[in-house]
Amino acid sequence: MGILIGVQLFFSSIFKKYSLVLNVENSMQKLNPVFILVNPQMAENIGAAARAMLNFGFLNLRLVRPRENHLSDRALAMAAGAGRVLDKAQVFENIADACKDLNEVLATSARDRYKYKDVIDPIMGCDTIFQSCISGFKVGILFGGERAGLSNEDLFLAKKLIRIPSNPIFSSLNLAQSVLLISYQLNVCSLKKNAKASHNNEPISKANYEEMQAFATRLETELDKKNFFYPEGKKKRMKTRLRKLIYGLELNKEDVKILHGVLKALIKKN
Repeated sequence: MGILIGVQLFFSSIFKKYSLVLNVENSMQKLNPVFILVNPQMAENIGAAARAMLNFGFLNLRLVRPRENHLSDRALAMAAGAGRVLDKAQVFENIADACKDLNEVLATSARDRYKYKDVIDPIMGCDTIFQSCISGFKVGILFGGERAGLSNEDLFLAKKLIRIPSNPIFSSLNLAQSVLLISYQLNVCSLKKNAKASHNNEPISKANYEEMQAFATRLETELDKKNFFYPEGKKKRMKTRLRKLIYGLELNKEDVKILHGVLKALIKKN
């Protein structure tokens, strides 16, 4: 019984996860935050950031004063198939123009910002972004350039600061690594939401008390035939505990059918 249920649950979980993976890009486009690279220095890092975004289904890339051409051969080589993200990327002269159509902006940093009070970790930050996006807001995420990161002036536009908890004595992250980390965490938020929605939409298959009672009664009857409830003075208490055990199990309809099948097989065998 345990093996059959385990195999059933295993294949069921694999199918659900595979279905979710197939829908990642569609769900990410609905989530649709804007990744804004401020003063990126190297074309290779822009290309690698584009690749990280597309790995998790994100397409909206904006660049503020990039030092090098984001469509150069070096950028496209590092994008490794994510050229469509670079093709659609928008370039701006200043951060205000890059953010002017956005409802909310969050910024990323690996350093402590003593003047900035509203600091959250990547999990909370991505949950904030996710909730804002599904509420219909257009959200931007700022990433600083390789040389100096984001300035305090850049941070004034940000509603919250997402601080990446890195090694305090070696905190600087590669630009594309930061983009990858945030993209991954946003993807986790989306998959959890989709899994919850999928679970909520599943038809109710949990066994009802009538079905569990029918099995409990049948089990009691067969155990009575084998004089299982002994001595007689403890019979009622033992039956009560047995039913409590059965009712306490999280059984679905298929589980009850399997248990009936097991009991039937044991009866035939004896």
